[in-house]
Amino acid sequence: MAERDGGVITFDFEHYNLTEEDVDKMISDATFYLLVADQKKSVIKRLDLMKTCEINKKHRQVQEYVLNRAAHILLDTFGIRVGEMDEKRGHYILTNALAEAERNHPFLDFSEKEVGQMGIIFTVLGLIFMNNGKVSEDVLFKFLAGLGIENSRDLVDLYDEDLKKYVNDVLVSKQHYLRRSKVQGAEADKEYYEYEWGDRAEAEVKKSDVLKMVCQVYDVEPRMFKEQYDLVKNAEELTDEDFLPPPPPAGAAVPVQQIDID
Repeated sequence: MAERDGGVITFDFEHYNLTEEDVDKMISDATFYLLVADQKKSVIKRLDLMKTCEINKKHRQVQEYVLNRAAHILLDTFGIRVGEMDEKRGHYILTNALAEAERNHPFLDFSEKEVGQMGIIFTVLGLIFMNNGKVSEDVLFKFLAGLGIENSRDLVDLYDEDLKKYVNDVLVSKQHYLRRSKVQGAEADKEYYEYEWGDRAEAEVKKSDVLKMVCQVYDVEPRMFKEQYDLVKNAEELTDEDFLPPPPPAGAAVPVQQIDID
């Protein structure tokens, strides 16, 4: 049985006819499985993890202990958080918990292609956020076409030459940055869909960062978008000072206005 001893989880291996080495191996296997899954940005099914790591026939208490220990190792060692999806019990996504490091060093250790893909993701999330959390399929792809993303020869490699398939198969079905839902449209014989933020976006992306990005694009202050500004401030418990531009780094030259004294 697993118990807490002064905040530390202890485990009675012998109660389940296991040795400490048995449990350590199960934890190592589960941690490795999660790390591999993180590289693919895919949703992890608890059942698949248990079968692959040969834990599926172990007692439920053993499974919980192994999964919790693997999750702690990922968080403490790699800065990766394991979170269960709200709408699907037994399904997990991995998100980057090193938020501060990423804000100070955006796209740290990302390849050029990954940076480009994150640019597309942030652009789509920004559009959805600025449209009260939902956007129709027609509006989304017209917006991306207007930005030149869909027809640019320099960008087709980012989405393997099929932007709609990349959005639906990768960002929706595989990585869960987006959620796609069928909605009622004007024509009964035609299918209509709309997009909103998915589980990974909600766990990994701060709406305040998206709002700041939009404001940088349009060169305006966040308070110009009052509805979104107030929403973000309340949800993330921020103040006006949190939206001020960061001070220049120590030792950086500060621009001084030249005064004509002639």
